[in-house]
Amino acid sequence: MKRPIVGSLVFVIFLAGGCKTTGSYSAKKVLRDIPREERVALMVLNFKNTSLKGKAAEYEPWEFGIPDMIMTDLESIGLFNILSWVRIKDVLEQQAFQSYGVVDEKEAVEIGKIVAARYLLSGSFMIMNGNLRIESKVFSVENGTLLGAASAAGDINRFFDLEKELVIEMLSHLGMMLNPSETSQFARNIETKSVVASLDNYAGEVALLQANEMKGKGKSDLAEKLIQEAKLRFKDAIKHDPGYRRAKKNLATLTMAIPMTL
Repeated sequence: MKRPIVGSLVFVIFLAGGCKTTGSYSAKKVLRDIPREERVALMVLNFKNTSLKGKAAEYEPWEFGIPDMIMTDLESIGLFNILSWVRIKDVLEQQAFQSYGVVDEKEAVEIGKIVAARYLLSGSFMIMNGNLRIESKVFSVENGTLLGAASAAGDINRFFDLEKELVIEMLSHLGMMLNPSETSQFARNIETKSVVASLDNYAGEVALLQANEMKGKGKSDLAEKLIQEAKLRFKDAIKHDPGYRRAKKNLATLTMAIPMTL
């Protein structure tokens, strides 16, 4: 089933302390020193899947999953608050951005202005010969200029390490450094080491997002099919990694019929 809106996710993250470059500081210190109202916004777009046709469909869930992993890690550092993408969706639709998936850099900057973001993070990934390459760029929305670019590449089974390497490098472009203790703790915070489990989980989350879209359009039967697909995906994720807490939480939430906030 071709997804109608999947991949059209836009996220906004509030970046503590702006983009100061007057020296490094720890995440904990920044969290204590900078009031919430002084934090500035950084928008994270979904990542473009540039894998060859034979692999693109298989890894499609990571168009949503990789930026979501990045957001989870950014939040765990203690510098950020995440604004629900649903709110951004409503704002963009009001501004006639009916489709806001992978967009070009110029359009992305315009979207950043609409949602009052100061910085924008976009990216892409490619799977080839068992290797994963992730690339990302950070832009100043106000100036429309590139602040920095980062990349990480290696065996696909190290995707969890590669994503963290990318986040740490992107933080440096925003004038931030983690101390050795924080870096070690950050590196240990892994949701799963299983490629298949990760793909199944994010395919399930994507199916739930589609289900919500279908419900909004009055297509209840299609929405129910997507919900059942999501449930199966979460179960498969747990089979591949019995310790996958995110997948377990997703399945439990779905089973209890509690609306999910992703």
